[in-house]
Amino acid sequence: MDRRSLFAVSFGFVAALSLWLVVYLQSPVVGGGFGVVLTHDYTMVVTDADVEYYNITSHELTLTSECAERLKGMKGFLEGSFTIVVNGEEELSGIFVPPIISRSYPSSQVVIVYPAFDMSYGVMRIQMGYPWGEPIGQDPRDNPKIAQYFKGTGRLAR
Repeated sequence: MDRRSLFAVSFGFVAALSLWLVVYLQSPVVGGGFGVVLTHDYTMVVTDADVEYYNITSHELTLTSECAERLKGMKGFLEGSFTIVVNGEEELSGIFVPPIISRSYPSSQVVIVYPAFDMSYGVMRIQMGYPWGEPIGQDPRDNPKIAQYFKGTGRLAR
């Protein structure tokens, strides 16, 4: 193989490896901790450091003021599918719904209306359906891995 061919093959390998690494590191299932990830582009909208505590009874994440300001400053509302990740594993999926919407969602659908109707950016409530609904059957929000994670970090509230 001549020098130019060897260089082209080496460059192609490095470029492919770099692209794979970027995609891999942006995956919501990499790493530990807690996160809320937009499914369509793997944007982590809430990280472990953004959560002050998790209320297991009301299924509410109390966010840090820095996180609330960051989310408030985003253009538009959070919309679309999300996944909650705990220690690299996908634990709960649902959909972000803007606070002003004419569509309803069934009580079997996990929903986060953000910001809440009272425009509180400091709390992110995971609910069943929209408008307010009670779960049908077993409540998927009662995920023991989410509760155990926040209990282990000392940030579980009731």
